[in-house]
Amino acid sequence: MSLTASADPRLDTPPEDRGRLDIKDRVIVKIAAHAATGIEHATGSPHRVLGVAIGDELGAPAVTAQVHGDIATITIDLGVAWPASIIDVTRAVRAAVIDRLTTLADIHTAQVDIAVTAMPAPRSRRGRVA
Repeated sequence: MSLTASADPRLDTPPEDRGRLDIKDRVIVKIAAHAATGIEHATGSPHRVLGVAIGDELGAPAVTAQVHGDIATITIDLGVAWPASIIDVTRAVRAAVIDRLTTLADIHTAQVDIAVTAMPAPRSRRGRVA
């Protein structure tokens, strides 16, 4: 059985009047974090206790979002792998986050604040000689 416009009154309603989709802030955070991790030389920051880095694991960038309607303000704490340009990496991260939020969630980004909290050195493949 097929439905026609006259058989289903919902099909006669314009799309903008059919309802809305609410996207939770945590989804916006995940989209932004994923976009940031896709940029070469962008890393997470080590966990810190009293300003001292704990452990070796960098993980993913820390992201927070404030969303009001379809406008978001994003804050990202990340690391930039040495010797990459901080300006180039943060510019690429900002562009990627704005693009992904617009494309995937139809969220417009009012601001993307980025704090570079670490510049990890490349890891040596050879062991240390004592």
